[in-house]
Amino acid sequence: MKSSGSSQFFLAGRQISAWQNGWALAGDYLSAAAFLGSIAMYFSQGMDSLFYAVATLVGWPLLLILFADKLRRSGAYTISGVLNQRFHSTRLQILSGSTSLLISLFYLLVQLMGAGTLLKLLFNLSYTHSLMLVVCLTAGLVFMGGMKATTLVQSSKAMILFGFAGTMLFLVWREMGYSIPNLWARARELGDSSGFMPSVKIAGGVEQASLVLGLLLGLLGLPHVLMRFFTVKKPRTAVLSAIFASFLIAFFFVMNLIVGFGAYVIFYGETLTGGANMALMHLADFLGGDLFTYLFAIVVFVTILAVMAGLVMAMGANITQDLLPLIAPEFKENPLVARASLGVMLLLSAFLAYLFEGVNLAFLFGIAFSWAASAHFPLLFGAFYIKSFNKRAAFYTLLVGALGSTLFLITSRTIWCNILGFSEPLHPYLSPTLFVLPLALIALFIGAEQKREKRA
Repeated sequence: MKSSGSSQFFLAGRQISAWQNGWALAGDYLSAAAFLGSIAMYFSQGMDSLFYAVATLVGWPLLLILFADKLRRSGAYTISGVLNQRFHSTRLQILSGSTSLLISLFYLLVQLMGAGTLLKLLFNLSYTHSLMLVVCLTAGLVFMGGMKATTLVQSSKAMILFGFAGTMLFLVWREMGYSIPNLWARARELGDSSGFMPSVKIAGGVEQASLVLGLLLGLLGLPHVLMRFFTVKKPRTAVLSAIFASFLIAFFFVMNLIVGFGAYVIFYGETLTGGANMALMHLADFLGGDLFTYLFAIVVFVTILAVMAGLVMAMGANITQDLLPLIAPEFKENPLVARASLGVMLLLSAFLAYLFEGVNLAFLFGIAFSWAASAHFPLLFGAFYIKSFNKRAAFYTLLVGALGSTLFLITSRTIWCNILGFSEPLHPYLSPTLFVLPLALIALFIGAEQKREKRA
């Protein structure tokens, strides 16, 4: 299964069918954060996880309505490619390629952290050695087959993941006496029903609104998800694949809700080896024994590899199609250069995963979404729906969204205190979207209005 040429390597020659792309979209999206991180958050923070599930799920119909067919009609490889067809701006191409790379890089480190922690627990490896092993396996998968191999792995993995989640759902149901109402009753008895309320982290209305907005709109700007719409032949196929993926993901989140509260009830008050991110592994061991635990590990590991492969493909496209043509255009269509760029990105993401060890996966997943919501969503909305949208508006919309989100996150407790070591953050909030997205939209409309005034 060897891919040759950029279109074949990154887009599988645009020959992916609607049903396979739907399964691959679900496989691409249902990552370590959507499975390990979601169950971990139900276990440690109760209903917080439902905010993540519902908000991102609502984003799928929006993606379908607003962008799916328009992205395929563009015929591009990346978000930068969509913009470059219209504006031919070097600085915009550099900025959009860089922001796409940053979002994918951060999303990739979430998968690496999940896989690294899993291997560390199962095989008694150091966290560093686990990370490097995952990097090597992902590199092998992507280098050998490109998007064709990635799509096959993603769609197959999604089917396997659904089978495993369904089995976990049955085991939790059996543990609760074949009664879902009994699960809710037992959860209510624990900790004064705290599991049914938002945790302290998102108890405030401002934090909740910012989180939900980021998750809702962030999906519409994730480079590796949007890239899947470029792999099909027709816009109608892109729409059908998005509809199919939406139903699959909705069903998966319903299963997650029951399995997550199963972990909450069974392990309430316990400190788990490997931290909350490994709650699902401990649940598999408790309900199914050692054999089922190793089966779980295989499923989750394949899940992570599949998502990482999609992310790495998106990053490679950003480098070779958006950034490299500006530096060395003669290498734009060279598959060897594409593969080398992917190796560099994998190593960089492994370094970041080392720095963020122990941070909740679903939370980091939310951060990647907030970048996409504040930078890519207003950019694509302007490009597709505002007639007076121009390269000046595009550049400053992207700059304000990306830079504002980055500064907000650096000065929040997660990085300012937990990583940089300061005692107090510069502001009390964790999610930047509610604060940064309005600024990006203001930049968009000011830039667009200036063009209208010049025409007048």
